[in-house]
Amino acid sequence: MAPSGDPSFDAVVERANDEGQVVVYTLMPEVQETRMVKAFNAKYPDIRVTVVRGDSATMPSRIAAERQSGSGGADVFTFTDPTWFEHNADAVKPLDSPSAQAWPADEWIIDHKAAVSSIAPYGMIAWNTELFPDGFKTWDDLLDPSVKGKLGTRNDPSPGYIGYLRFLENQLGADYLSRLGEQDPKFYTSAVPLAQAVASGEIGVTNVSFPSIVQDLKDKGAPIEAVTPKPGYAVTFTSGVLEQATHPNAAQVYVDFLLSEEGQTAYNGEGLGSSHLDGVDGTIPLDGIEIFDPKTITPDVVREWEAKVKDVFS
Repeated sequence: MAPSGDPSFDAVVERANDEGQVVVYTLMPEVQETRMVKAFNAKYPDIRVTVVRGDSATMPSRIAAERQSGSGGADVFTFTDPTWFEHNADAVKPLDSPSAQAWPADEWIIDHKAAVSSIAPYGMIAWNTELFPDGFKTWDDLLDPSVKGKLGTRNDPSPGYIGYLRFLENQLGADYLSRLGEQDPKFYTSAVPLAQAVASGEIGVTNVSFPSIVQDLKDKGAPIEAVTPKPGYAVTFTSGVLEQATHPNAAQVYVDFLLSEEGQTAYNGEGLGSSHLDGVDGTIPLDGIEIFDPKTITPDVVREWEAKVKDVFS
C-alpha cells in the first residue's frame, strides 16, 4: 500500500504488518463487520482479522477476565453501550492516527480514545411478507388483533433496550407497552434470532431489528421487509483499542481504517447505518430519529424498568 503521508503512522503500519493479525470483539451485526473486514483486508492484506462475536451480557466480563489474567484476547472492542468505555477509560488506548485526528471533535465518547463507529435504527418493524402481505407502517399497527400471538420482541433490561422502551412510552403513551404485552409476544435474546424467526415464519413480525440484518436476509431470498416508523429510535456502536491488546499496532491500524471515510462507507453505506463523519455515501439520514442517550439510564432507571418489563411482559 502507498504511504499515508504521516511517517509516524507509516511506522505503525509496518509494525502492524509484522504482528500480522488483530482480534476484534464485536456486537456489530455480522454483515457490517464482514464488509468492514473485507474492505480492511483490501487495503491491509498482511493483517489477518479474527472476529469474535458475543452479546452484551458476556463480552464485558470476558474482556475484564482477560485483562486481569493478562492472557491476551481482544485487541479492539465494538460495543453497544458507550458508558462501558467511559467507566473503563483506563482500559482503552489513545488513538493517534490520521483518521483519529480528522474525526469530529465533539463526537468522541472518550476524547481520542473511543468513538461512535455506527448509528443504527433499532426501533424497526420487520415482518414476514407471506404472513403479513400488507405490511406495517406505524407503531400502532402492531396493536392490530391480527398480530396477537405472532409478535416477537425482547424483554431484557439492557440500557439500550430500556432506552427504546422509554422512547415508545414517551412517544405513544403510558398504556402502549401494556397493550403490546397483551399481544402475547414471544421473546428472543437479540435482534439476529428475531429477524431469523420472522424470515422463517416462526413469528410474523418484530419491533426490534437492524437494517443490515434485514437486508442480509432479503439478499438471501427470505420473505422479509422492514420499515423505520417516524419518530424513530437508534442505538450506537462505539469502538476503541484496548490497553491489553497483544497486537496494539494492528489494532491502531484497524480502528484508524474504521474511522476513515472508506471504513465508514464499508460499515454504514448502502443504507446499513449512519455516521458522524460527513460525506460518507449511502448512510441513513437521522432526521426524525432519536439516538440512545446512555446518560439518561441511571441505576434507578434500570431498577424501575426491570420491574416494569416484568410487569408488562409477564
